[in-house]
Amino acid sequence: MPELKICEVGPRDGLQSASRVLSVSERVDFVSRLLSHGLKKIEVGSLVNPKLVPTMADSDEVYRQLSERHPEHRAGFSLLVPNERGLTKALEIGCHNIALFSATSDTFNRRNINRSVAESLQDLNQLIHIASEKSMTIRLYISTVFDCAYEGTMDALAGLKLFLPLFDRVDEISLGDTTGRTTRTQIENLLQSQILSPFREKIWWHFHDTFQLAAENTRYCMQQGYTQFDSSAGGIGGCPFSPGAKGNIATEKVIAIAEEMGFTHTIRPGFVSITP
Repeated sequence: MPELKICEVGPRDGLQSASRVLSVSERVDFVSRLLSHGLKKIEVGSLVNPKLVPTMADSDEVYRQLSERHPEHRAGFSLLVPNERGLTKALEIGCHNIALFSATSDTFNRRNINRSVAESLQDLNQLIHIASEKSMTIRLYISTVFDCAYEGTMDALAGLKLFLPLFDRVDEISLGDTTGRTTRTQIENLLQSQILSPFREKIWWHFHDTFQLAAENTRYCMQQGYTQFDSSAGGIGGCPFSPGAKGNIATEKVIAIAEEMGFTHTIRPGFVSITP
């Protein structure tokens, strides 16, 4: 039977839009509780400018404390890195699992990182080059694959073609339904194009649940044999640069669907009670 793999993004994507800024100790405790339920792959924060995303301030300290408290799980902790400065910080604190990000929408990219898609691709090339030389594990987030809060419905195939040269150079590719509007038909059309086929083992699905479509989309992807999903404990989250976007699909919901599909996993229930 296939084994479900989850990247728990609650401590990063889940908290970045929170109305209250959690302290370092609160965030460390949150991740510790997630670990106690069997989650091993956890994005613990983001090395972005804290003036832009205050909820992610001191993510380097969160990583440091978690590494000291749970050294056996350190290999599963990752940090989002926005630029070369963030990459340098990750190396300084000994984090070798990083996530880079961009989007297929120019408008979203400019509002998020003040870069066009073309400019972002140039930046990513350099960041991937540096990270590869340092033997880092590299995840690539691609947002607005199917829909954008500013540009509307996106051409997923055309958008992803721009990123194809990077796919062989990274370890993971997370495809983002940023607004939560993605339909099963859009996913089906993308898969039928076969553009993802050579990279199947690297693909992770990142669904937001704004319009309660995430469960259907997750189930469909599982039916197509995909086993890797981003999720957030309790469904917390949103996107500060995508107005109206709600939280990621809840980790417990992904687990329930996987169990219906006959997937195996080692994660224990109880996520709603452990969210901040």
